[in-house]
Amino acid sequence: MLLDNLWFAQSIGLLACLVGATAFLQRQDSKLRLHLTLNGTLMGLHFLLLGSSVAAINCLLCAVRNWVSGYYRGLGVMLLFLALAWTLVIPQISHPVQILTLVGTTLSTFALFRLEGITLRLCMLSSTICWLTHNIWAGSLGGILQESIFFVINGHTILGLYRARPQAAQETAKAGQEKS
Repeated sequence: MLLDNLWFAQSIGLLACLVGATAFLQRQDSKLRLHLTLNGTLMGLHFLLLGSSVAAINCLLCAVRNWVSGYYRGLGVMLLFLALAWTLVIPQISHPVQILTLVGTTLSTFALFRLEGITLRLCMLSSTICWLTHNIWAGSLGGILQESIFFVINGHTILGLYRARPQAAQETAKAGQEKS
């Protein structure tokens, strides 16, 4: 029975990975947030089934945060989510590696509420490194695969956005000259 439960937990993690794999392909921040909301919900369930309450709390809180950040990006709302994360997670920590989930959650919370575009994705990339390290420690197959995919896809999207910046600036300047 334990093997069946482990298989089911890992299956949920792999499903979350599939949902999350498309998140950082999104060039629109609102679509990025929507994909991350569903992903966080599934990963929360995955970690709950694995018995990792610290990661489960972080993931479920992140799912709500991802959704809310699409509508409310004020400093007070961000601070509320940070306070909730720190208050709910710190008492559950039983191993130093679990702190990385809190650091990752803090970074991604700041990114989703205060940043946009390339800087949002760079901060999310830092969060990915924290979560990847934790997931290797926790033995989460879906989590390892997911964060590895996030790292590659987000990095690719960052490069694409960075390369498009000079072209967009040139097009804006050209359009301004044509109006003159």
